[in-house]
Amino acid sequence: MNTPAAGLGFALLGPVRAWCDGLPVDLGQPRSHEVLAVLLAAGGRTVSLPLLVDAVWDEGDRPSRPEHAVRTHVWRLRRALALHAAEPLLMTVGDGGTGGYALRVPAHAVDTWAFERAAARAAEIRASGGSAEHAREVLTGALELWTGEPLAGLHGPHARTLRARLQQARQSLLEGRLGLDAELGDRPRLAAEAGALVMEFPDSERLRAVQMLALYRAGRQAEALGVHEDTRRHLGTAPGAELATLHQRILRSDPTLRLPEDSGRRPRTPGSGSAFPSPVPGFTGRDEQLRDLTGMLTRTDASAVIVSAVNGMAGVGKTTLAVHTAHGLGDDAFPDGRLYADLRGADAEPLHPHHVLERFLRGLGVADEDIPDDADERVALYRTLLADRRMLLLLDNAASCEQLRPLIPGAADCAVLVTSRAWLTGLAGARHLRLDVMPPEDALRLLRRTIGDRAVDAEPEAAAALVAACGHLPLALRIVASRLAAEPGRPLADMCRRLADERRCLDELRTGDAAVDAAFELSYSTLSHEQARAFRLLAVPDVPDLALSSAAALLGLGADEAEELLESLVELSLLESHRLDRYRFHDLVRAFARARGAREDSPGTATRALAGLLDFCLATARNADTVAHSAEPDERTLIDVVPASPGITFATAREATDWMREETVLQRALIARACADDGLPLSQAADLLDRLNTVLSGITHLTAVSEQARQVAEVAARRGDRPSEALARYVRGNALWHANAFPEAERELHRSLELCDHDADLRLCASAHLTLCAHARVRGRFDDAVTHGEASVRFFRTLGAATAEGTALGELAFNYARQGRLSEARAAAGRGAELLGGRESVSKAIGLYYLARVLRLCGDRDEALRRAEAALPLFRTLNVSSFEAASGNLIAELHAEEERFALAAQTAETFLPLARKVSAMLEAGLLRTLGRSLIPLGQHARAGACLRAALELFEGLRAEQDVAHLRRLLDEHATAPFIER
Repeated sequence: MNTPAAGLGFALLGPVRAWCDGLPVDLGQPRSHEVLAVLLAAGGRTVSLPLLVDAVWDEGDRPSRPEHAVRTHVWRLRRALALHAAEPLLMTVGDGGTGGYALRVPAHAVDTWAFERAAARAAEIRASGGSAEHAREVLTGALELWTGEPLAGLHGPHARTLRARLQQARQSLLEGRLGLDAELGDRPRLAAEAGALVMEFPDSERLRAVQMLALYRAGRQAEALGVHEDTRRHLGTAPGAELATLHQRILRSDPTLRLPEDSGRRPRTPGSGSAFPSPVPGFTGRDEQLRDLTGMLTRTDASAVIVSAVNGMAGVGKTTLAVHTAHGLGDDAFPDGRLYADLRGADAEPLHPHHVLERFLRGLGVADEDIPDDADERVALYRTLLADRRMLLLLDNAASCEQLRPLIPGAADCAVLVTSRAWLTGLAGARHLRLDVMPPEDALRLLRRTIGDRAVDAEPEAAAALVAACGHLPLALRIVASRLAAEPGRPLADMCRRLADERRCLDELRTGDAAVDAAFELSYSTLSHEQARAFRLLAVPDVPDLALSSAAALLGLGADEAEELLESLVELSLLESHRLDRYRFHDLVRAFARARGAREDSPGTATRALAGLLDFCLATARNADTVAHSAEPDERTLIDVVPASPGITFATAREATDWMREETVLQRALIARACADDGLPLSQAADLLDRLNTVLSGITHLTAVSEQARQVAEVAARRGDRPSEALARYVRGNALWHANAFPEAERELHRSLELCDHDADLRLCASAHLTLCAHARVRGRFDDAVTHGEASVRFFRTLGAATAEGTALGELAFNYARQGRLSEARAAAGRGAELLGGRESVSKAIGLYYLARVLRLCGDRDEALRRAEAALPLFRTLNVSSFEAASGNLIAELHAEEERFALAAQTAETFLPLARKVSAMLEAGLLRTLGRSLIPLGQHARAGACLRAALELFEGLRAEQDVAHLRRLLDEHATAPFIER
């Protein structure tokens, strides 16, 4: 037989797959999968060409040339497999119509080989005197190969026949394994598992017998007898001899049906069974965590008892992982057995270690009368008994370190695996593993294993959305999958829609005795009043996470007190701290917290908490704005609002802009909430929006600001709040202007002026005139620009707002220069730069930029370049992207005017990507400069393309002067070959 690569394997128990050394082999089209399945099932025997045709296609479904189609698929498979074997694996046998094909791979390379031989192997073990445990391990291992519907997605005659055979084989394996479970008596949930399988295989009398026996042993005799009656009705005739005999034995309470007195209750001493939990069927993923835990528990260099603690939120799968890890270790790792206890750490009254020790001692063979009453003596006896043993202890659902310490053995040969919702940092010497939700790909695999590949493949986008809606939480995924499996025809998209509604999603995540909210409720019930209040209020803001300072403001607490509360919730796995001083909820935990808040808190509780947070954010945003622009606080305030909070202070403009950028999502959420909740001050929301507009930049940001400003203005108008409406319309007009939406911007700015009270809103009037000055300048209306600019300067001077006056002078100066009033322009620009000077800030950079523009128009290009280059790093450091791009354009133009064309083109190229993100006007300007610079460099075709692109942008912006200039430039070179008209 030819030898494939060592890692080559094939799967039929699920979708048809092939892999080599863990990496998938591309098998091509579904029909190629059909052909491969036929050849694999033949076990190396030759399959004739006619048989292959009959196996792959039904009579009425065949292509016009089926033999040719088979040969094509064989060729493709041969090519795919050839990459992983030194010699051909797919052989052609014979020729013509009598020939066929044989796939020569080792039998064990196909998953069905072990699967279909497991029942016989288990029978051999028992017949030769082997243990029931060993036989069960063989059956369990075979069943773990089953990953879903065999040959999923294949529908040919052979696939249907083989699928039915494999499903029958699975039923036999399940019957055998449950029979051994009943014999060993170590599965406390055997009755439930047997009941579920009876529903899947209602004709199986073997499964019904196991169900009857398990129910009887659980003290549920009437139910056990009821199973016999249900079987008779289902079959329509009397059950077989085995079930009838068992029925009679249960009727007379045959004592031999009971397990031995100590069976199923005592942990295993060497060679005996244990009451250890069984692995959860369909365990998926967690490969890295399994490796880590296994490595922790099997260290050979440990000088003291090994303690490994798994912690995480409710429903994340801590117990499932721990049990799966323990079973994976096998008997050799801990030959003296295992002990298990559910410590009920999430209950109102966790299990006391004194009682746990009593159970453990009894399980270790100590008679009741020999178990000491004294706590210290009980611990000493327990540790003495474990001193010469190598045992694994699984302490599940621990509440605290205090509960655990008496249960930790003293023997270095023992290992302890702990699960807890709490972070058990006080457990000396323990190694911790934080279990998070599943990665998306593993979550999808878990869904597939339960509902089948066909359902997932039919709605791949809905399946991905479904696991995301479950927050990748294993408990939620298992519940959803269970519900879908119970309703095979139900669309996944329907379940997605139900889970999308936060108010009802937790109601959907319930099935039988499993519920996500019940798991969360156990943790919530242990909280103190202060913790519970914080838990509910932290879920109120509609944001992905909160900084510690914001959380403190929301809760009305000092930073230290708030941090202590939040960290206590993190330790209980009800809150996550994914970054230093930042906290977030899992989506489903947030939904639970909001539901509890709606049930327990008065309607005004959330509003009062958000009012505190809004006040804090506004105060901090004002501080950021002040530092970023190096101005007095009053100069930057356009509405009469005084926050109660001092907010956070900043030492540098970079710190200020970084905070504003980090908290943009929170500020937008608060503004939106103020529009919806009339208990929150809309004036503070409008002021906060203004700070977002003045400190940060970028076209996407400006678009969001203008849209929220529209909402604030509309709400303010409905509430009759003229000052807030006036400010919101100014903010909208300013943002629209910077986003190059000039006509709409002009309308909003004039509307703002109409709403202003001249005496009360003088600073707002001055700011609106300043933006209208810039607007008129862009439109080429320099007389209007000077009118607005002089009004702005006059108003700011009246207010004593030196920084704002400096900004207005810089804009006014440029318009003076465009009118030819160069001396006035230079004087105004110089005075503006002087007022804006001082420490590094946005205002200082703007002053330098305005001065550079005017110096250029005055003919002093060297000084203009020096000032522009001084402004550029400030804009870059402070992330003021629009002015950074504008400075780059100015520098490029200055180089071009000094005939440094290569440097001009290089500079324009550098800033074009940034300009495309922030402003079409700046993009057009840079394209114009680049095109003009490329002409003397001999790159004529590219120059023409740049100039035409600039013209198109200017036309779209209705920038008439720039359009006229571009057309003149193109006309000057109309006869040149590089310009295409």
